[in-house]
Amino acid sequence: MSSMIRTGVPCSCCGGECYDSNSLRVVCVECQPSLDICLPCFAGSVTVGQHKANHQYRFQENEKFCVMSAGWNAAELFQLLEGLEQFGYGNWNDVSRYVDTKGATECRDAVNQNFVIGPIGARTYNEWSRGNAVDHTQASNQDSEKRIPADPGELSVNELLMLGWLPTRDEFEVEHCNEAETLVSGLDQAKNDEIEDDVEVALKLTHVEMYQAKLRERGRRRQTAADHGLIKQFFLEQNALKQQTIKPKKKDSKSEALEKLKMVSNFQTVEEHKKLILSVGREKDLKARIRELNRYRKNGVTKPSDAEEFDVQRLRRNRLKSERKRAAEAGLDTPPSLTEHPQGGIDLDNVVNISTFPGYDLLSSGEKRLCSSLRLHPLLYTAYKTCLIRDHIHRRRGQIIRPIHPSGLDKSHRKKIFNFLVHSGWISAY
Repeated sequence: MSSMIRTGVPCSCCGGECYDSNSLRVVCVECQPSLDICLPCFAGSVTVGQHKANHQYRFQENEKFCVMSAGWNAAELFQLLEGLEQFGYGNWNDVSRYVDTKGATECRDAVNQNFVIGPIGARTYNEWSRGNAVDHTQASNQDSEKRIPADPGELSVNELLMLGWLPTRDEFEVEHCNEAETLVSGLDQAKNDEIEDDVEVALKLTHVEMYQAKLRERGRRRQTAADHGLIKQFFLEQNALKQQTIKPKKKDSKSEALEKLKMVSNFQTVEEHKKLILSVGREKDLKARIRELNRYRKNGVTKPSDAEEFDVQRLRRNRLKSERKRAAEAGLDTPPSLTEHPQGGIDLDNVVNISTFPGYDLLSSGEKRLCSSLRLHPLLYTAYKTCLIRDHIHRRRGQIIRPIHPSGLDKSHRKKIFNFLVHSGWISAY
């Protein structure tokens, strides 16, 4: 606007001042350079040089008319407002240099009279309301008061550490969009002697807006967690998981059917899909029961009581087979009598003397005293001694071993036998 200020605008047709009788002039936009024509010449369709009466034109107002106070025309007042916005209230020397036609005192008086004390200031600027501004942005200041945990005293130190809550910084160690600060951390502020392009300024403002949007999303998530008590629910679920014993997962026919039949769920209603899953699970149960009845018939079982005894004996036979298989893999030649009944079906708790048991005469005096004190069958002791010596030899060779213990030994017996063999020099501690 400052480049448009002129002391006088002569008419290109008659040579007189364009603004002598009117506040408008006509500017031809087709002629180069542009021609200024007063309104009487424009009304008379005057032509001069290459200018024709049918050329396109635009109207230009007189920039020297007064708007609010005497001595200040529209152009000067516009420059005053621009300088005030650029340099701030109070920097009257810089503002006066920007206006160029007024001094610092005149600029100060014009701003105070027209915009501070005058009717405009009375309706837009209230001294009593300073410091009582209300934040109307989307991210309310109340969000910081409702951040979770709402009451840190309700949570223990271990729970706060598990959440990663930093009370001094009023934030979590890992936030939503944790890398959001990188949007503004790399923005450089322009120095006093540098002029930034409009594109660079718009790009920086876009980064700031994106960062503010992520901050608002963080506050919304925190408020949602606080309103619905998600923190307490999280710790309740964690405690419930700790109290539950870890059990091996068993195959459930219904869950397997649910996974396989997911693809057809889109073509059925909810009730139809539930009935289908129940039918498939029932089919699997019936097939398993039919196989079980066929196995009873094949083995000559005809009564429910005989079926129960058959299942007990079958489980026992399967366990003995697994024991023999592990012994064979370990390279042990364990007699079947030892594997099936290592104690010969005798209750050793009621036996005082075990010298009559097989294998007792093969033991040394120290081993006899150990077996007698533990009421341990000599063959069972010999089997476990063989396992320990074999593991010791393989370990000294640098081989990876998988310890195998004969059935019928508890943890305390194995520990005492191990310590006895170490003190006797059969094996070394490892």
